[in-house]
Amino acid sequence: MCAFVARSFGVTYTTHAMAKVLKRLGFVYKMPKKVPAKANEDAQREFVADVLGPLMKSANDDTPLYFVDGTHPSYTAHAAHGWIRKGETRELKSNHGRQNININGALSWPGREFVHRQTGRITSAEMILLFEDLQARHPTATAIRVVLDNARYNHSKEVKAWLACDDCRVELIYLPPYAPNLNLIERFWWLFKKSAIYNEYFPTFVDFKARWMDSSPGWMAIGTKSRA
Repeated sequence: MCAFVARSFGVTYTTHAMAKVLKRLGFVYKMPKKVPAKANEDAQREFVADVLGPLMKSANDDTPLYFVDGTHPSYTAHAAHGWIRKGETRELKSNHGRQNININGALSWPGREFVHRQTGRITSAEMILLFEDLQARHPTATAIRVVLDNARYNHSKEVKAWLACDDCRVELIYLPPYAPNLNLIERFWWLFKKSAIYNEYFPTFVDFKARWMDSSPGWMAIGTKSRA
C-alpha cells in the first residue's frame, strides 16, 4: 500500500503511518471473502425469489423443509483466531494424520432440528438412507422438501429410481451451480466446527471422532440419527 501511494501520488508513508491513515479513513485490515468463481449472482437471486423464499415461507408440519449436505472434517489441528495477550504466543499441537470423518446431515427449517448419519463415504445409497430417515421423522407429511447441491450422487440413477417409488414423499430442490452460500446447513457446519474442533488438539483419531459423535453440544443432538 505504501508503494502504491508513493507511485500514484508521490507521497511517502511508513508502514505504521499508513496503518493510522487507513484506520482514520474507515478501513480495517481483513481478508476478502472467498466466493465460487463461477457463481451466477443473477441466477442465485432469481432462485431465492422464485423458489427458495416461497419454500421457506410455506414450510410446515405437512410440508417440512430440509437443507442437506455433508462435511468431511480432517484429523489435524484447526487453528483459528482467539484473544491472546499482546506480546505472547500460544502454540497449538498439530498432527499429520490423513484420516477424516464423513458426516451426511440435514437441517430443518424453521425448526433447525438436525439429522445426521456418519458413513465411510457419501454415496447414492447413503443419500437414500438419509432421505428414509427424514420420511420416518415425518410419517404424516404429504411432501418433504430437500434443498441440496448438484453432486453426482444426488442425480444418480439409484436416487432417481428411489424418488419414483410410490411411497416416496421426498422432493429434491437443486441449488443453482456453485451456490453453497444458499445452503443453510453450510453455516451450521461452520458453527459446529468452530465450537467443537477449532484450536483443539486431539491426541488420537478416536479422541477426534468422539468430539464429533459422542461429546457434541446439546443443540447438535436435537433430533439426530447416526450410523457408525
